[in-house]
Amino acid sequence: MQKHHKVYTEHFPSHTGYYSCEICGKKAEDIHHIKRRSEFGKKTKDQQDQIENLIALCRSCHNKAHANELTKDYLFEIHKKNL
Repeated sequence: MQKHHKVYTEHFPSHTGYYSCEICGKKAEDIHHIKRRSEFGKKTKDQQDQIENLIALCRSCHNKAHANELTKDYLFEIHKKNL
């Protein structure tokens, strides 16, 4: 299990193993880094996998996030409500 998946599942335990997309509610396929891992410098690399930077997304919303149809600010806003 990748570190960011472990961080997410430990913060949001699921008895069924099922996670909902935090945007649309469909079955989440991915745990997405809101701020890209490449945006973290060497001194802040440990912050990339913090729960505040991780959001569960379905494939469609994940693709929209990568296409900037769902902005980082929007993703942070939605995720903050779920924390």
